[in-house]
Amino acid sequence: MTEHPRGMARRLVAVTRGGGADPRGTDGALDVLTGPDRHERLTAVLHELVVATADMMLLRADTPVAEKAFVLDLRDEEGQPVVVDQLDPPVRALVRALLAELNGRPEDTDFQLSLALREDERYDPVDVLVLALLWTVGSIEWCEENDAPTPGWLV
Repeated sequence: MTEHPRGMARRLVAVTRGGGADPRGTDGALDVLTGPDRHERLTAVLHELVVATADMMLLRADTPVAEKAFVLDLRDEEGQPVVVDQLDPPVRALVRALLAELNGRPEDTDFQLSLALREDERYDPVDVLVLALLWTVGSIEWCEENDAPTPGWLV
């Protein structure tokens, strides 16, 4: 892995937010999905995105983290509740990785990310990456709208 995962994550966030970079070019953000060490790089990038998203989500908490247990209220396009256990395994693991990070369980975060990226031809790791990027970008936009800080490495 030649580039730090935060650099790769930053490029992916910039492209997701409509940046001018070509994600497929030689400096493209999608190179995280290619090469012999792609699994290691993708895991590291996802970890950075999950941690950044959790950090930004924790800004919404009005009491110290130690006094809270965090849950997620997941909804589909029609606003109906989504049962975590009915999600595809990689997406379910990504949701649980975010919950682990929100609840101060970094060892569980890493375990869930390993499950999210298990080799399984039925699931595409790009789906997990896209979801993590959408969460991160949504959190950045919330921070910008509410004059809250974002992780410095993301800008």
